Amino acid sequence: MCGICACIGNLNAVKYVLDGLKILEYRGYDSAGISYIENKELKTIKSVGEICNLEKKVKGIFSNVAIGHTRWATHGSVTEDNAHPHLSFNKGIAIVHNGIVENYKDLKDKLNNVKWHSQTDTEVFVNLVAEKEGDLLEKLINASKEISGSFAVALLDKDGNIVFGKRESPLYIAHINNGVMAVSDTYVLCDLAEDFYTLNDNEFAKINGNGIFFYDKNGKKIIKNKEKMQNFNKNNEIFEKTHMKSEILETKKVLIETFKNYKNELLFSSIKLPKKFEEIELIACGTAYHSALQGAEYFKKIGIPSHAYIASEFRYGNEILNKNALYIFVSQSGETADTIACAKMLKEKNMTCLALTNTPNSYLNKICENVLPTFAGKEIAVASTKAYSCQVFVLYLFSLYLSGKFKESEKEILDFLKNFPLLDINNGLVDKISNFEKIFFIGRGQDYITALEGSLKLKEITYINSFAIASGELKHGTLALIDKKSIVIAICTEEKIKEKLFSNIEEVKAREGSVLLISNFPSSFESLILPTFPTALMPIISIIPLQFLALHMCEKLGYNPDKPKNLAKSVTVE
Repeated sequence: MCGICACIGNLNAVKYVLDGLKILEYRGYDSAGISYIENKELKTIKSVGEICNLEKKVKGIFSNVAIGHTRWATHGSVTEDNAHPHLSFNKGIAIVHNGIVENYKDLKDKLNNVKWHSQTDTEVFVNLVAEKEGDLLEKLINASKEISGSFAVALLDKDGNIVFGKRESPLYIAHINNGVMAVSDTYVLCDLAEDFYTLNDNEFAKINGNGIFFYDKNGKKIIKNKEKMQNFNKNNEIFEKTHMKSEILETKKVLIETFKNYKNELLFSSIKLPKKFEEIELIACGTAYHSALQGAEYFKKIGIPSHAYIASEFRYGNEILNKNALYIFVSQSGETADTIACAKMLKEKNMTCLALTNTPNSYLNKICENVLPTFAGKEIAVASTKAYSCQVFVLYLFSLYLSGKFKESEKEILDFLKNFPLLDINNGLVDKISNFEKIFFIGRGQDYITALEGSLKLKEITYINSFAIASGELKHGTLALIDKKSIVIAICTEEKIKEKLFSNIEEVKAREGSVLLISNFPSSFESLILPTFPTALMPIISIIPLQFLALHMCEKLGYNPDKPKNLAKSVTVE
């Protein structure tokens, strides 16, 4: 959440920062701003809303040094005053910040001589810096010692100095042609740099025309190694009017790309499993948690005890750890704050950790000794689609590898990929569903997991208050909500529980609720028919029409599916 970008050099840094913010907009699009030096003065321009609003304001401005920010609001409403960059009380320092200052209220009380212009924790941060002694870097290092919480910050002073600090939130720095850039996501640097530096926790840096200089938390200069840029696969050849639709349509292509990379099993064979391998625990948030639930089902089917946990619950719960377990952390971005916190906690306890991510060079990848990439290509829309499908697919392939059945399953996987259907939902069904006040999703077993993900997609981009429930639980409360204003979308892809699910549908119909069945089994219910593939692969097929349903409902309501309100693609704060 929130994206920061900074640039200095023999170039127009304002343009480079603006272009970087456009790429980082997935991290937040509530507001944006840029600070720069012009005629030896520190100037700041901000705007509310998307980056294009800021672009109009900075058109024609040239400066060789600038910092910028695109915001997802945490502290303070969406206003220009709360937009970054924030200035110190003496107008001498500007700051952009990704993270949360947890003790900002206590710090604010100590800074009682400051006149406040915003409701943000970040304005407290910059004023704390301004009150410290020393040069800009010394001020930042000393101020950070009083900060509780997470931060990636870039500060620019009126003399044109830029410094950085980092704790838990991501920050990368690279040499580019005629300059230096710092960004929240290496994707910004893909076409600008061949390598980069990762700022680690409690490290600091400064950049100028002479290069990049790194420091530890005590201000001692340190040497860091460069990392090779690992570019995303250029999978986005299909482009519709929204990223979300394009990414759904890319699903078949990226699944094929993923299998191509796993076909020889080398990525799996490189994983270091615990010596006495006993169980698999998966930890994730949001959509990635749903893929973790499906992964747990795959592992249980091959006889390995497995559970999936919500990262924010696992971190503060009383879970019993097992030295002989493999802990898998699932995250599209590899920067999800709660998931990273769990991974760091378990690494400190010497547990075996594996990152399953879609993002090369991510922080989660660096924490875990094992990495399984998903090869989905860059996913820009906030609501995850193709990345979710690839997460489920990789977890399925991993279960085959662990069971020793990877090679013998290759033919059916290739057949699945060759005939993979991108099943849309027609306008008639979309119109019908949109007439209901209440929308429920039901399923059993793996179909309940698909129901959870389908309901989440609908909520994320249409703001319709739908929810999913295991169909066997209908009689334990939820049937009280079913009436003629309700539609229940039922998913059924498992033969062994088909009749149970159909009985649940009859219960809905008896209460005058309407039903849409998504299934590969024939029935008398109104249905969207799926083709039949091996049962374990059906969740990768059945989610597609639910993704399309959310997309079409969103468009029907006049919303932007790529940028839903109150959400951001990369959740880098707790």
